[in-house]
Amino acid sequence: MNLKLLAFILSPVFVFAQTKREIKISGVTTVFRNSFYLNIKELDNKIKVSYKIRDSLSPNLRYDKDYIALNEKPNSYIYEETTGTLSEKYLDSLVEIMNRHYFYTCDSLEFSKAKNKAYFKLINESIASSKKGLPLKRRSVIDGTLINFIVAEEGKHNRRMQIESPDKEYMPLIADLITETFDLFRKGKNDKYLTQRRTSGY
Repeated sequence: MNLKLLAFILSPVFVFAQTKREIKISGVTTVFRNSFYLNIKELDNKIKVSYKIRDSLSPNLRYDKDYIALNEKPNSYIYEETTGTLSEKYLDSLVEIMNRHYFYTCDSLEFSKAKNKAYFKLINESIASSKKGLPLKRRSVIDGTLINFIVAEEGKHNRRMQIESPDKEYMPLIADLITETFDLFRKGKNDKYLTQRRTSGY
């Protein structure tokens, strides 16, 4: 037998789980200055979920060369001439620099679809809800939580929605999915870090 063919036959075969569907959720709450990220992946027979929550700001920010240079800009750059408030271009630059110095708390877990059928059903219902889009009557909540909801399905274009403070009355499936995802860690891993203050009430 050809040695190359023999080597191919005897070589180990690695099978990687393929992501069928993926949901990415990010939430920002100005009143608590919170920021969280959720990732839900549907694999062959499993679901993998993970979270990332912005925790604290590194003191090294003050030594960042870009941060120092930004605050040495003239007042005409930092402030709006007409209102005296911080300018949009200054704030955008500041946020970009600060994002490099935040600490995040992260965790993940994986379980079979059969083990948690109710959660898998909620995923399906949330994805179906995203296909319908937002209600005609939009919501505006002062100091609410802005949710970015992205669905990626194999062979299809990503669907994106921006939802203002989903709850039991407005986009309830999305609100339930966020809460139930955090609850997987709270109940399954006894994660006491995930207080509702850190998760914007979810």
